[in-house]
Amino acid sequence: MNVRGIDFTFFAVRDMQKSLTFYRDLLGISLTSLVHEGKWAEFEINPGTLVLGQGDDFTQPGGGVVALAVEDAAAAVAELEQAGVSPFFPLDESPVCFWAVIKDPDGNRVIIHQRKDKTVG
Repeated sequence: MNVRGIDFTFFAVRDMQKSLTFYRDLLGISLTSLVHEGKWAEFEINPGTLVLGQGDDFTQPGGGVVALAVEDAAAAVAELEQAGVSPFFPLDESPVCFWAVIKDPDGNRVIIHQRKDKTVG
């Protein structure tokens, strides 16, 4: 596997509206996407993206998750499975990417991520 960079940093939040007020209004970061019934927000902060997600699909509020950009998410997941790493969340697809979630030895979540447009960051 060849990790190409970090695609985004993710924070779980309890209240999306309070978080939008903080990041967008207080810090002045431009909101570029709000999807999944307002439970997923993206802020482009070149050279990366800050993502906020409401709910416990990935992690509990107060924790963070790193998304590692790979050239081929399916091949990377297969390689990890061969090494004995079982996906915490199996390979899935969104309109813009392929992704899966694994855990490191301490239980930290790591997203294996491939953008369909082949960009990184």
